[in-house]
Amino acid sequence: MTTELVAELERRAARFAAVATVQQAISATISLNEAYREIYKAVASVVDAPCFALMIADSLREKFNAQCIIVDSEEREGESVLDFPNGTETIAKVFHSGVPIISSKPERWWKGTIFQVASKREVKSEITAPLTYRDRTVGVMQVLSYKTDAYDGHDLDLIMLIARQAAVAIENARLFDAQRGEQRQTQAAAEIARVALRKVTVAEASHNILAILDDVVPSSGKAIGIISPDGTTISCVAALGTCEQMEGMTAPVENSAVRAAWATEEPTFVENLRELAHNPDRIPEGPAITIPLIASSRRLGVLVVTSPTAQLQTGPHVDALMRLAAAVALAIDVLLLSEDEHRTHARERTLAAALATMDQPVLILGVDAKVQYANTAAIKEYRYEANEIAGLSVDDFVVASAQHSPRQTIPAIPQDMQLWTGEHVHRRRDGTEFPAAVTLSHIRDGSDNIVGLVIGIRNLTEERKVADHLGRTEKLAAIGELVAGVAHELNNPLTGISTFAQLLLEDNLQGEQFESVSLIKREADRAIGVIRDLLLFARKTDARAVPVDINTIVKHTVRLRALASRSGGIEVHMRLDESNPRARGDEQKLQQVLLNVLVNAESAMQGTQLRHLSLTTQRKSGTVQIVISDTGHGMPLSVSQRVFEPFFTTKPPGEGTGLGLSVSYGIIQAHDGTISVESTPEVGTTFTILLPLYSDASK
Repeated sequence: MTTELVAELERRAARFAAVATVQQAISATISLNEAYREIYKAVASVVDAPCFALMIADSLREKFNAQCIIVDSEEREGESVLDFPNGTETIAKVFHSGVPIISSKPERWWKGTIFQVASKREVKSEITAPLTYRDRTVGVMQVLSYKTDAYDGHDLDLIMLIARQAAVAIENARLFDAQRGEQRQTQAAAEIARVALRKVTVAEASHNILAILDDVVPSSGKAIGIISPDGTTISCVAALGTCEQMEGMTAPVENSAVRAAWATEEPTFVENLRELAHNPDRIPEGPAITIPLIASSRRLGVLVVTSPTAQLQTGPHVDALMRLAAAVALAIDVLLLSEDEHRTHARERTLAAALATMDQPVLILGVDAKVQYANTAAIKEYRYEANEIAGLSVDDFVVASAQHSPRQTIPAIPQDMQLWTGEHVHRRRDGTEFPAAVTLSHIRDGSDNIVGLVIGIRNLTEERKVADHLGRTEKLAAIGELVAGVAHELNNPLTGISTFAQLLLEDNLQGEQFESVSLIKREADRAIGVIRDLLLFARKTDARAVPVDINTIVKHTVRLRALASRSGGIEVHMRLDESNPRARGDEQKLQQVLLNVLVNAESAMQGTQLRHLSLTTQRKSGTVQIVISDTGHGMPLSVSQRVFEPFFTTKPPGEGTGLGLSVSYGIIQAHDGTISVESTPEVGTTFTILLPLYSDASK
């Protein structure tokens, strides 16, 4: 029996260690493609998965996008992946219910599509699992096998562990992609604005703008057309890619391929650009989006973007083009106005409007490093009034480092250097600070003399929070792997010691020999008990709903912390209800809650003279009440009100994740119970847990 138990523990510990390893790999990914590959590796490492499909829900078009398709362990790629058939019963059921399904009769929805499995083999087993992030299901994951009854409940538990981590990784990667996209778009808008400030022609500037756009939104071709002063003709001043032959063309607006967008002043998608063209021989064939360039309520021209597919009709690429089109229009407006000295002041107003509409702070400094202009985002970020920020020095914003004064942290840019980037800590008017990524560039006059400085600022607070969150996730996965691995390695030699001690006791030992061997046997068994507790704690399963003896869990948890309590000089007092009240739930997860509270109590009593820890259980109005009190330092109201917030901790950096009590709160909520805290500084803290009482009548 002992051998079978050890073998089972070893098997589970090994699989848990494998899951922990792949969870850590998934959490470390920062791009969607990397995340999808790591998710499949995770699945294939724990179950038989020759075929695999990962589908992300598209809420706008009410369909699924298949992001990763594996058939016979090979990834399938192709345009039809974008047209995933929806309405399949199992996928829809799992997506809407959030409940996984194991099936021995998989649906054959993939026949005749890119998802087609090997024609001579039949899929006989399937797991369909939801990808749930917080309270929202973002997609569905399917694992398929050619073996009959290839999966059991334990496999489903492992797949659900991976699915939950996969959903977090996908959302984190999406967030990183969105942040990178916004950053690139902001930088592109700033570059386009700088192009407008240079002494170049409209045609030269348009070529540079197209190159900037192509870096952010790649496509098969792009072109910029400018309207004539009388508004009757449009001329292509710059083009690249498949649109290159359009450069230099002039066509009547009413007969051009862009007439629909020009008439409605709205972006327009056309299925075939050539069919509408005045001169079709020089126009590329295929889908395109035409975007009117409008600034100050004036139509200046049009931006044409072509694609070999219809992907430009909707999606993030279109959103990026819409956002950058405003910057392009404003830049072209400036360039056109700069050709006429009479419009110099109008150009300055247009640039100010462009900066004002940017969602990132921008400051324009004079040669004396004092603010001459701040856009709306800068005024909002630094919390000054519009009339207060003008004339302030850059020293008023940049926090001095240990090595440099504030002014020295804004370096003098060499004449031959167009751009400087770096990171500083900036201070707002109210004294609060935030990390900032800074971009600096010169402003030059017509004689190429430096007359000012443009500073673009990006608040890094949210970006760093995401990075910190990923770091904490990796640490949690590593802790689980470490506990399971250490417990497994110690269990085998301790079992051997106990077994051989038992064999010696069966010999006719006398006196001190018998006492010594008995002591070895007793202490080895006690150590094995501790290892068993660690394995029980480290092994993660889905929540169960079975009768749980609350007194047993309390005793078990106290025994797990016995060594730490004795080492810390803590007296533990237990007053347990003699009727042995029971609740319905998952004993492992409830033990995790008690362990989190006990560890916090031990920490709170460090440095106090009186160190008493009491645990009480009792029936109370149809519930089981667990009260845990300590004589620690206690907490002020401002702290006790936030103890259940994720990542909130009063411990020094590196000593606490701030997740223990928030996880405990979620576990108790899942058991239809409550957990509350009362604390008095320098007196102590009391946690009260209420769980529904279990009775035979409630089965």
